[in-house]
Amino acid sequence: MFKGKSSNIKAGILAGILLTLWVINAGPQAIVHGDGVSKKIITDMAGRQVEIHLPVRRVACLTGAAYEKVFLLGESRKIVVRQGNKPPWMARTNPQINKIATTSGDPNIEELLHDGVEVVFPFYDPQQLEQLKNAGIVSVITRVPLGEDKSNEELDAQKFVALIKKEIRLFGAVLGDHAAGIAEEWCKYYDRKVKYVTERTARISEKQRPKVYYVRGPDALSTQSYDQNISRYAEMAGANMVVKTLPQENLDKVNMEQMIAWNPDVILVGRQYSTDLVLKDTRWSNIHAVRAGKVYTIPEGTFYWDSGSEGVLLMEFIAQKLYPELFRDLDMKREVKDYYKRFYHCQLTADEIEKILHGLSPDGSRVNMLQN
Repeated sequence: MFKGKSSNIKAGILAGILLTLWVINAGPQAIVHGDGVSKKIITDMAGRQVEIHLPVRRVACLTGAAYEKVFLLGESRKIVVRQGNKPPWMARTNPQINKIATTSGDPNIEELLHDGVEVVFPFYDPQQLEQLKNAGIVSVITRVPLGEDKSNEELDAQKFVALIKKEIRLFGAVLGDHAAGIAEEWCKYYDRKVKYVTERTARISEKQRPKVYYVRGPDALSTQSYDQNISRYAEMAGANMVVKTLPQENLDKVNMEQMIAWNPDVILVGRQYSTDLVLKDTRWSNIHAVRAGKVYTIPEGTFYWDSGSEGVLLMEFIAQKLYPELFRDLDMKREVKDYYKRFYHCQLTADEIEKILHGLSPDGSRVNMLQN
């Protein structure tokens, strides 16, 4: 609520306009100093003004999704170290992946300095950010967790789409002109796919939308809160995500009593976990999705589809699962094939595409080895 005189109201409106422009554009600015050193000032996702030296040649991807974004933008050769996760199609799309060092937990500052890392893409951890700053290593935040960014509480589909594009453009701004160009190409592609899906699902009333629950794993009652990508993409695809009825603060676990009350119509199982988590647990036998045979595995790829850029494919996948007649013209095999060829420069075989769409690894298995 605004209080005070009209000047304060005008100031508040102006601030709101500026914030909206910041969310959409992120406005990096290149500066060439008198000493001949080229630098750029960017605003990261935490709203921090960050100065980086150009060109950026060596980066550390300390969040799970950062590797995939850098790879998407054609700059994986710049990655010195990445988080040690193992999405199923990472190695297939990048045969050089095993040459990149991996890490887990807090970064080793001495090793980053020794390896000549210029920019780090870390988790949002104020103490860690201070340590990196004191060591002279530039950090760029590409995702701010709930609890630190309260704007997510009112994040509608339009703002979500803007934030996803802002994140991709932020990586591009750091990595250079080539990456920035690919980022723009991806954003145009993304806008077309979002429009294709949402123009159809926007006509579906709230009462007609199936109740959907997402199994994040490693057990069936572990999920993701409503602010996460999976809920946003599923609702754009026409779902009624049951977790939206609960407080968002770092929700990752629910109980069986809540599940029975929700009684979801559809259950999606992600992160390479088995549908057995639900189907072989007798407590779930009377849940509508189980009785109706609507417990589905979701695909995973170069990164997990609930967090990576392949979320745009996840949106299409869920839309077709929920509304097969409405999206009978959607060829998911072609969508996956084209995406991997266009953005990952990977020519998938027909068998590989089938495996991806059935949530399988290249060897035909579906196992989350890290239980993450």
